[in-house]
Amino acid sequence: MIWEIIKSMKTFRGLIALGISYMIFHGWAVLLLLAGTILSNPLWIAIGTSVILFWFGPGTPIIPLIIAVAFAIKRYLLLDKSERIHWKELWIKLNEKSKMN
Repeated sequence: MIWEIIKSMKTFRGLIALGISYMIFHGWAVLLLLAGTILSNPLWIAIGTSVILFWFGPGTPIIPLIIAVAFAIKRYLLLDKSERIHWKELWIKLNEKSKMN
């Protein structure tokens, strides 16, 4: 089901929404780590590393959060109504596939 959502982001607005959502949760920490490394600033390196390690830790739902926020940004801020995702149909299809296996 997550893959279907990602495939729906193939428009230009969808890619912008994914980029913005990634920067909200994780991208700023990567940039802070890189800037801290280039400028030899140990505080920035520590902050960037700890945020990255937190989100990569077990039990943190980074991918679903990024996708959910990207979907909301695409839909409500960028006003892209080109393709709707039918959650109920996807859920039924997913359950049918799991029963067959």
